[in-house]
Amino acid sequence: MPIQVVKNYLTSDVKYPFFFVVGDGQYKGIKEKLLELGLSFIKVSDFCRDDDKPPDIDSLFEHLKTADTNANDNKLVVIGIGEYLALRGNNEAVRVLSQLKDLNIGNAKVVLLLRGITAQINDLKADPRFDNRRFYKLDNAYSDFSLTLVDPSIELSNSKGIKDLLIKLENGMCGNVIVQTKANLDETLFTVHKINNAYECIKLTIPNFNLPFSCGCNELWTELLRELTLNDGSLDAVFEKNGFVGSLEKYFYVRVAGLGYRNWLYFIALKTKSETLSNSYLRYVLDKTNCFEDFKTNVLNAIIEVPHNDKQFNRFYDDRKRLVEKFPESDIADFVVNNRKNTAESIYKLTNGTKTEREEIIAWVSQNGVIPQIDDIYPELAAYLKKYTFNCGDLSDLLTEYFDAYKKQKISNKLEDDFIEKVEKLAKSRDYNRLSTRNEIIEGINKSDTYLYWLDALGVEYLAFISELAYKHGLSISINIARAELPTITNFNQDFYESWQGKKEKNDELDNIKHNDTGGYNFENNELPIHLAKELDIISGVLYKAATELALRHCERFLIVSDHGASRLAVLQRKEEKYETGTKGEHSGRCCESFDSYNNDLQFATEENGYLVLADYGRFKGSRAANVEVHGGASLEEVVVPIIELTLKDSKITVDLVEEFVTVDYKTGTEITLFFNKPLKKEVSIVMSSIRYPAFSLDDNHYKVILPDTKRAGNYPADVYVGDDFIGKILIKAQGKSGKINEGFDNLL
Repeated sequence: MPIQVVKNYLTSDVKYPFFFVVGDGQYKGIKEKLLELGLSFIKVSDFCRDDDKPPDIDSLFEHLKTADTNANDNKLVVIGIGEYLALRGNNEAVRVLSQLKDLNIGNAKVVLLLRGITAQINDLKADPRFDNRRFYKLDNAYSDFSLTLVDPSIELSNSKGIKDLLIKLENGMCGNVIVQTKANLDETLFTVHKINNAYECIKLTIPNFNLPFSCGCNELWTELLRELTLNDGSLDAVFEKNGFVGSLEKYFYVRVAGLGYRNWLYFIALKTKSETLSNSYLRYVLDKTNCFEDFKTNVLNAIIEVPHNDKQFNRFYDDRKRLVEKFPESDIADFVVNNRKNTAESIYKLTNGTKTEREEIIAWVSQNGVIPQIDDIYPELAAYLKKYTFNCGDLSDLLTEYFDAYKKQKISNKLEDDFIEKVEKLAKSRDYNRLSTRNEIIEGINKSDTYLYWLDALGVEYLAFISELAYKHGLSISINIARAELPTITNFNQDFYESWQGKKEKNDELDNIKHNDTGGYNFENNELPIHLAKELDIISGVLYKAATELALRHCERFLIVSDHGASRLAVLQRKEEKYETGTKGEHSGRCCESFDSYNNDLQFATEENGYLVLADYGRFKGSRAANVEVHGGASLEEVVVPIIELTLKDSKITVDLVEEFVTVDYKTGTEITLFFNKPLKKEVSIVMSSIRYPAFSLDDNHYKVILPDTKRAGNYPADVYVGDDFIGKILIKAQGKSGKINEGFDNLL
């Protein structure tokens, strides 16, 4: 029926245009039917004088008036005229439609295919001459148009100008149509949305783009829009072009460090792909962050507000640690200050990743005590504080208990009265003289292919830490405990190095940290033992060097030797001797040159090598106070030194318990049998509850350990050693005679 009315018009004697009103759903189909009838199409867009100039309607009228002069092309269809008039508004539409209604086109036939102006055409029917020979409207001739006007200053590769808009409409576009134009369209019949910035244009271009404007600024959104227009509106293509593909968590700091466009685009990539990220803490931060300038700060600080007992905390902590591992100390320092807000919570948020945090952890522990989580927060500090069980004959128990107490006081920064009493007692008994001298022990060491490394001021307080590092590096360790010469100053304790004939090296870093200004620490400025963090770092570096030298086969043995130890507690004591010495105190007053009037009336002093040396925590007058630690005296921590021999370990050695359960007796205790997968050349022992128990060989693979103190049922963890090498952990499951693992007193009944 619709096409028939057009056919009727084409064969009629009507000399005026035919108004054919259609809706969006019929438009393209009617166009095809009209094309099949052999009509030529006239596009209103062709009459635009420029890309953003409106069509010249007068020229269109002239073209239609003269159409009957061309006998071969006088049957025309005009498209785009209805949409154009809708753009111009009601008054212009009524005026032009009235002119078209009365336009005499002679013998030509002109079909006006019209959308969007149904109401205005209906008004023409008031003219009785405008009957069904000149007008036809399809049922449901409904048009749904809306217009999005984009500010011309915004870069958008398509939808440029009125001409481009008309072409889209002539091709049948409906719904929302985007255009950039300077033309005045204030009177348009379309619903109008105005886009005044690049962000609004991006939201229009990308379906489901839901990031708020606050994520960026107009300049950044504009640059993103420019890239989108060059990549067919594909955000993924823009990300790929900038290298943001695959695992977005990689190279995090490099990508986030800065405020440039690519740093911001990385943030946008993370925000839009948040659900695909494996890092839970990063997702948490992204959800909290809607401003790019806040992103890096939030990554550092968001953990502060998460309680350590929150069920997500442990995962957040681990994921955050990976994110911030490359952040510079300056950024971490800012976090550390902010993290002090809640003292009770602050320790749980710190990591061992930076020197600033390591010092902060030590400061916190010094003031608040050690928490169980320290093993995970600062494992190096936990290893340092671990009780080291000495294996050096009849002084083993004394040294074990002494240095365990010493380390606790060093970290707590407080002296205990009973410990001071012990120091003063030892200052008189001088039990350290029962130890061999350093030179005596070195004399018995195999020096062939041995690298001598002198770590100045290394005391035995670090042996638990060093043993742990050796185990982690896969090194075999052998430890001898020796004594230094008095006074414990380098001048009297360096002959071992001077006489060494092979490869050797001296490291002064540890000594400088303790009592030289070059170390950067000063007791007067900060009384907390934060210098310990640097001490552990230095020792870690030495063990790393040892592992490297041995792995490269530059030597067969790496021998770490010290000239003397040092005392933190002597600094804390602040005890100055009132005795007038006649000579000036040296090394913060821990010793002084002997003088004629000395009559042996200092109970804590000993005279050796021309010096008076204090064995308690006092100091002679005349020497400035130490920076953070001191040496020169004869306290155990100054005198007792380690000689550490490192070699490559046979990593194939394993140990297992033969018995799954052992029976305990309240009188005799119990015994266990260890199985090693290969014969051993060193003595075997286990350490349980800080007590060392020797093992006795049964054959090449089996060793028996008698545990006379294990008299109650329960589970007992123990460490297994071959020589000084930690081999592995075992769990002794002890049960009573009745076979109950939790049996406590059955043997007593």
